[in-house]
Amino acid sequence: MNRWEFSHGIVGANAPSWLTFEVHRPYFDGAESPATAVQARSAILAARRFEHPSPGALRFGMTMPASYRRLLVQESRLTAYRAALPTDLPEELASPAWRRMTGAYRQHTELDRVDRAGLAHWLVAVCLPAAVLQVVPEDLGPEACRDQVTAGLQSARAATLFGSEGLSERTTAAYRVLADHPAPTVAHVQAVAAWGYLLARHAGDDSAAPFFLGRARELLKEIAGELTPFTHAVLTARLALREVMYAERQRDFGGARALLADVRAGIAELTAPDRDDELVLLETRRRLLDRHLEIVVRTGDAEAERAAVEEGLALDPWDVKIRMQAAQAHERAGEHEQALAGYLHAARLGPFGTAFALLRAAERARCLGHGEFARVLNERAFRAAPRAAATRDALVAACRDDGDLPLAELTERAAARDRELPHLDNWHYRMFAAYFNLGESESPGLYARLPSLAYEFAERGGERDEVNWQRLMPPAFRGNLIRESGLAEFAVDHPADLPEHLRTPRWNRLCAWLDEFDSCDAERRQQIAMVLYRLGFIKLVLELVPAEPVDRLRTPAELRLHHWRDLVRYVASVGGTVAAPETSFAIAEHPACPTHLRFVIAVVAVVFHARETRSLEEATRWRETGARALAELLTDPDRSAFEKTMMESRFYRSVSFVPFMAGDREWLARDMDRAEELARAVPAEGAYQEFLKRENLRACVESRSKECYAFGEDDRGDLLVAEALALDPYEPKTHIEVAEGLLRRERPREAADSFLRTARLGPVSTAFGYASAAECFRRAGLPVLAEDCYLQALRLDPYAISAARGWAAVATGGSESGGAGGEAGGAAAPAAGTGALAREYLADLESWGAARRAARQARVTG
Repeated sequence: MNRWEFSHGIVGANAPSWLTFEVHRPYFDGAESPATAVQARSAILAARRFEHPSPGALRFGMTMPASYRRLLVQESRLTAYRAALPTDLPEELASPAWRRMTGAYRQHTELDRVDRAGLAHWLVAVCLPAAVLQVVPEDLGPEACRDQVTAGLQSARAATLFGSEGLSERTTAAYRVLADHPAPTVAHVQAVAAWGYLLARHAGDDSAAPFFLGRARELLKEIAGELTPFTHAVLTARLALREVMYAERQRDFGGARALLADVRAGIAELTAPDRDDELVLLETRRRLLDRHLEIVVRTGDAEAERAAVEEGLALDPWDVKIRMQAAQAHERAGEHEQALAGYLHAARLGPFGTAFALLRAAERARCLGHGEFARVLNERAFRAAPRAAATRDALVAACRDDGDLPLAELTERAAARDRELPHLDNWHYRMFAAYFNLGESESPGLYARLPSLAYEFAERGGERDEVNWQRLMPPAFRGNLIRESGLAEFAVDHPADLPEHLRTPRWNRLCAWLDEFDSCDAERRQQIAMVLYRLGFIKLVLELVPAEPVDRLRTPAELRLHHWRDLVRYVASVGGTVAAPETSFAIAEHPACPTHLRFVIAVVAVVFHARETRSLEEATRWRETGARALAELLTDPDRSAFEKTMMESRFYRSVSFVPFMAGDREWLARDMDRAEELARAVPAEGAYQEFLKRENLRACVESRSKECYAFGEDDRGDLLVAEALALDPYEPKTHIEVAEGLLRRERPREAADSFLRTARLGPVSTAFGYASAAECFRRAGLPVLAEDCYLQALRLDPYAISAARGWAAVATGGSESGGAGGEAGGAAAPAAGTGALAREYLADLESWGAARRAARQARVTG
């Protein structure tokens, strides 16, 4: 499959969505991939058995619980594949096999008994319990079930009820139809043995289990002459598995191990007669090995445990359970790094046990001294299973250990379930609710409430405050936030498109404002447009406020509105073909332009020319324009001391680009000294002014740090970055500054931790944070940590070619630890388990990129 196009816009909770899809593909759309785990192939075999029915033909002996499909969709966030019935899957997503199943399901009442039974077992295999109970809506009579085909229908119903309800009254009744009235058929042998197993494993009273297991064995003897050697051997092995479970419950581990050894020896010599039975044999060997492994662990046989783990990994490298068992074996042996690698790999292959695997990985990471990496794993475990007490408690403890009480409290609130509004359980929503639907953001960071602040200004209507916050969030912020959160319902192009159940009262009020937008005056339009921009509706702002020639603008309000539109257009273009704010430059020359607006535009112009045109002449000219406007504003008696001090501080910080471009260190220092002096002296009153003062001071000391680094004053630069971090510890960009300072000192291991903080405080720079952390871990000789970070970067950005190359290098042992701070020395050991996949992914991505470049070149030259 085309992995990156498939997963574009879809971010799994932990593993890349394409990886979850490939490992578990039969559950999603009925098809198979090279990476499909053994258990997931049950659906493949069921499809073949339906097309070529043979009563008594063996199917897989193990079925998944009803929650499995839901967990797959939840963790992969491939919500388009959410289905309770075959007909729920859109036809364009269904494989040919799934379409065949859907067609059979639509006419299931018209099918003969053989096809109905085949369909029921197929639906069991793809984990659609509601559909099974539509095909077999009630228990069939004991007399009818003496027929093998009808017994197969009843056993499908019984297995489904257990997967959905556990050992309920309905489950018991369904199994007792077969177990209390057995007939000598393959279906009855398996159903009676299954009932004995369920009693041994799940019932409070297991005293009846030996009776039913013995009855199953007698039935098998009775029909032995009618069976092929292959079928008889597999049924014998399956029955032995049930008996072993009972022996384990009686703590007869010696007897269980001996019985299992005999059966495994017989199965080892078995040859499947065809490709369908090869799947049956593979599943049988995997289940026998799993039981054997559990027993040798219980009996403390470390040597047998290692041999069994190696055999299991060879049988099914994509099976999450064997990966967990391998990791646990390493942990018991005190091999913490190998255990960490194993748990991380198991977490990628979920969904069963994803959160548990991440919690175990976090413990191993912490044991190895990787505290920040452990905290990231705790957060990922919580996001994978936010309502599990274990993930909540682990993350709360990790936050408190770091002294991060605000996020500890937020975690506790996010863990509370709200059935009517499930998005309230989402970590990202709790942090940045204002950006989703003007809800109440709970992040302690400076910029979490910007849309709410813009809304509150608009709500007050006539009040206009010319001093507000400076931060313009990246254009991709809203999109990244929705992708990373998995809350795809919030991905709308217009506020009116948001579903009603996701709206807040504020959102409804915004929609009402938009209904009246065309009749509003220019000042009111700007207020509403600012809310839209802060929410990330950039395209909508440009549509609602069409461009106007500057010579047609008349009033200060119109000039302010069109400067704002031009600024939005410019900011949205950064990173691509830059749209110069020429309209704003013309507005500054307009006779009706207010002094304050001219001041703002002049400052913007200096920054624009410094960053984009590199024209010292233009930057200087606009600095002079801004200085004249500032001088006029500072003499205005109607402006408060707060406004004047704030404007002057911002002015000197922004126009310091001029001496920087000129290479005049002394002039630059004077500008920045003045900006910093004023930033610290702002006479703020009230919470809002204190917020603006703090935001301005943070920006100022951050700029000063860049000044110091540019002129080789690294020690002072580090002190200023530390101050910026103290002003807002939750700003991802500042953690990048810390990391870059550490890299300048050749300390990649410590830099990796700062990049990890950037990643977990996203969505600004989440993928960048993971990719950069991966490079640092790679340089530090820590390939296991590097591989996980590369994969997390690809989870967020499947097109990231540098991350794909890095993953391939560490997964195959091709990287070398580098520079000071390397903790391993020499060549880094390969990370476990994904080398072939990493090489294949890189090759496919490079081929895909080359094809796109060739097509683009052909269009240009054609």
